Amino acid sequence: MIKKVSLNNGLDILLIPRNSIRSISIITAVRSGSAHEPKELMGISHLIEHSVFRGTYNRNMEEIKRPIEEFGGSLNAFTGKNITAYYAKVPLIASKVALEIITDILFNAKFDETEIEKEKKIVLDEIAMYEDEPVENTFEQLNKIMFSNEFAFPVLGTKESVSNLNSKKLKEYYNEKYNPQNIVMMFVGPEKELNSLLDDINILIPNKSGKKCEFKSPEFNEMVKKTEKKKDDLSQIYVAYSFKAPSKISDDFYSAAILKTFLGSGMSSLLFTKIREELGLAYEITADYSAYNKNGTFTIFAATVPENFDKLNNAVFENLQNLSNLDNIENWIEYGKKRLSGRYMLETENGLNFGFLALDYYLSFNKLIDIDKIVKLINSKNNSDIKKLSENIFKSIPYISIVKPK
Repeated sequence: MIKKVSLNNGLDILLIPRNSIRSISIITAVRSGSAHEPKELMGISHLIEHSVFRGTYNRNMEEIKRPIEEFGGSLNAFTGKNITAYYAKVPLIASKVALEIITDILFNAKFDETEIEKEKKIVLDEIAMYEDEPVENTFEQLNKIMFSNEFAFPVLGTKESVSNLNSKKLKEYYNEKYNPQNIVMMFVGPEKELNSLLDDINILIPNKSGKKCEFKSPEFNEMVKKTEKKKDDLSQIYVAYSFKAPSKISDDFYSAAILKTFLGSGMSSLLFTKIREELGLAYEITADYSAYNKNGTFTIFAATVPENFDKLNNAVFENLQNLSNLDNIENWIEYGKKRLSGRYMLETENGLNFGFLALDYYLSFNKLIDIDKIVKLINSKNNSDIKKLSENIFKSIPYISIVKPK
């Protein structure tokens, strides 16, 4: 049974007891991602995520990483559109020091100017690397033509925006966003250890006031566009087709998730079977569904050789627009329900993975997750409603992004 504890300073903590494991997973989500950034500060959330590991007022870089890694544990972070997350998984013997380090980087980062300049070079190298990567190019282009708000911005920022960031700007943004009201923590592990960490945390969290950021959703460009980019040294064409889709709080959320699963999840999925295995038109083909509070996107991604592109393009649209008429569509939907519900159940076996799942559910719905109810809900979805949803999604003209050889 997941428990929620709210501290007096506004910080929410979720506890997932797992008495059979010998580890503690600590996950922290700051409600601040690239979608919250003004244009002139693009990439600041990601640079902050990198820079906090370079030192706090209490620890240097080695003292942040080594106490966790020397026990075989891991410490990492990532930046998304709506959150920046920090997480650690350690054996029980290192649980207290892991909590101390996580809270230290959340509230006491130093942002030394010399260290910031070093980290900026690393991030600029990362940006250059992604500019050379055709898959990343495909999706960055897609975001630019599909969205009219901050969702069009790259999470990493641009060379220009990152180059203009400095210690002062990072400190100001960090002090604004990294406050207890804007943070949710998750502990996963034996109940006795969770209670012990809960006893310790009040002295580690400052009594600091601040605002809670609301999660953002994409705003779509009204004119549906297609974009193409040519690159040297490519032998394949990479293409993404993206459609508007239901929101995370829509009644169609799980129906869309089932649709995504049977279309493009696993080697037994419909598109993989029909386009890769039967027709041999693509090396890779997948489906993805990203949902937000107000809306979502449904995206098909594929990679193929230039001589097969037109055939691939025709096959993708033919399959998407004729789903409801497939003789065995009921079997495909059943595959989607079984695979999706099975993956939810499997997530509970891994403390860190389940922690992320439960945290995402809480941030999205302000509810504590119940896997059994979700599985029941998935399997209760009406097949005719799923078919109707597919017709509604795929009858529209998609946003298309292509990266191809020169």
